[in-house]
Amino acid sequence: MITGTDLLKISRARVNMDRSDLEAAGVIDPGQAGDKAWSNFGRDMDTFILKLPDWRRAALAAVIRSKAGGSAEFSH
Repeated sequence: MITGTDLLKISRARVNMDRSDLEAAGVIDPGQAGDKAWSNFGRDMDTFILKLPDWRRAALAAVIRSKAGGSAEFSH
């Protein structure tokens, strides 16, 4: 179960990510090839996440975990 504190950590992590974080993790392609994905991320993050392939969604989750304090799991 995700707690209110977990949700706050996730939200803070999401808004504090920048393009270089997503490129380094492989969530979006670097440079001009990732321009559309970066734009979609900024415009509608939820839809962006829903449309990611599983492997990119897993990479994004790892970035969020890292930025949310590095815990492997959130509270249960």
